[in-house]
Amino acid sequence: MNTRDSEALLGLFLDRGFTQSFVPEEADVILINTCSVRDNAESRAVSFASTLKGIMKDNKPIIGIIGCMAKNKGKELYDRLKHVNLICAPAVAHRIPAYIERIIETGERIIDIEDIDREEEFYSSIFREDRRHAQVVISTGCSNYCSYCIVPYVRGDLRFREPGDILAEVESNVKNGNTRITLLGQNVNDYRCKIDDEIMDFADLLAQVSEIEGIEEIDFVSANPKNTSRKLLEVMAKSEKIKKHLHIPFQSGSNRILKLMNRGYTREDYLKLIDDYKLIVNGTLSADIIVGFPSETDEDFLRTKDIVGTVKFNFAFIFKYSPREGTKAALMEDDVSKEVKEDRHSILLDLQKRISIGMR
Repeated sequence: MNTRDSEALLGLFLDRGFTQSFVPEEADVILINTCSVRDNAESRAVSFASTLKGIMKDNKPIIGIIGCMAKNKGKELYDRLKHVNLICAPAVAHRIPAYIERIIETGERIIDIEDIDREEEFYSSIFREDRRHAQVVISTGCSNYCSYCIVPYVRGDLRFREPGDILAEVESNVKNGNTRITLLGQNVNDYRCKIDDEIMDFADLLAQVSEIEGIEEIDFVSANPKNTSRKLLEVMAKSEKIKKHLHIPFQSGSNRILKLMNRGYTREDYLKLIDDYKLIVNGTLSADIIVGFPSETDEDFLRTKDIVGTVKFNFAFIFKYSPREGTKAALMEDDVSKEVKEDRHSILLDLQKRISIGMR
């Protein structure tokens, strides 16, 4: 999502007559698009922003911290990093080019961390960094409020783009040679839009996108197990254009931990979904997994390990839990030791590596 936001923003600047610089010392404007999912990402962003003070001369370059961290810690950053000119949250990214032009004229500092519906103009530029592949946002924010996740607090509640705008952007990409399309949403399966008293869901949207002439391949990121429908699997199976791959995070194999995570499904639900997917689509699979969530026991972990061994994902992203301030899980005691987290992380990494090698 941040990659697409950065690309869309760069396109807006290029449309306004700016040129792209690849050397910080030569740039007039440096924007740091940040992530808040893990503390390490925020720390690195602050460290990089701090180093930029050393290259400043005659109030240049203009420096902005934008994205999730700007929403999460905007006021703190504004007070702490006096050399930073702009702090801007994800929802108001469409305002950034105008803010930069204002800063160039006046030299003022601006902070805007409002949570609003992002304006459609943000996606108006035809610029794409990849000449074949284009990412298309279908929704922003998230309303699932998984207990460990900071996303709803920094990107706002779930908001959908109109299907007509999405389809028009896809058609524009294809016309310009970007024939591989990835649909993006924090949870694409949440997509709902009312059209003529009927509800278009994600499966319907995906089917319409697949009908656009000239597309070679379509995929999407990411899906939540709790609302991945059989209808979606059937759409995937039916279209030759839709990539036969499903990234479907399960996070934990323990029902007790899943409930604490507020994930909205059980291990039985997840395994049933995987069985349906293998039967209907028969494609590849990947997942996200968290080890060391508060109160996770050896038995809980073994249930997670069992799912990895049973499903046999083609690849998986495996994370050690770390509390994010502002989430419900941060109020729980982080009682799984660092050593245990690292041990469980290593066990799953080794298991997944052996599974992946065996599939080659």
